[in-house]
Amino acid sequence: MTLLISGGSIVSAEAVWDHVTMADRELAFKAGDVIKVLDASNKDWWWGQIDEEEGWFPASFVRLWVNQEDGGVEPVEGTSEVANGHLDPTNDCLCLGSPLQNRDQMRANVINEIMSTERHYIKHLKDIYRILLSRTCKLLPR
Repeated sequence: MTLLISGGSIVSAEAVWDHVTMADRELAFKAGDVIKVLDASNKDWWWGQIDEEEGWFPASFVRLWVNQEDGGVEPVEGTSEVANGHLDPTNDCLCLGSPLQNRDQMRANVINEIMSTERHYIKHLKDIYRILLSRTCKLLPR
């Protein structure tokens, strides 16, 4: 995909979910928004643009497509992603990967994020418990 972007192709992505920004340099969007992908060198976070706003956004929150101005779909040599894509009849675009595969990948990413968050939460609870227990033991008469 980086080859497509550097080659001058317009690479766009449709937001599957809303993205609320957590940092200044993130790009906020709603499900259904079309994002122009400017940099996809990182597999997890891409740099994109909506209107005049630019920022980072999670790659797993979008479904990729490549605009075809002449209406034809021409595979780009050396990019297996395009070769494995499918034509979306509702748009003049080539979608990368199957919708089911994209949905499964997004689901896996969300589950991994939830599990990671829960692990951090449990670690913090253990730390709090350990601190409170040690303080309580110090206060008990011996």
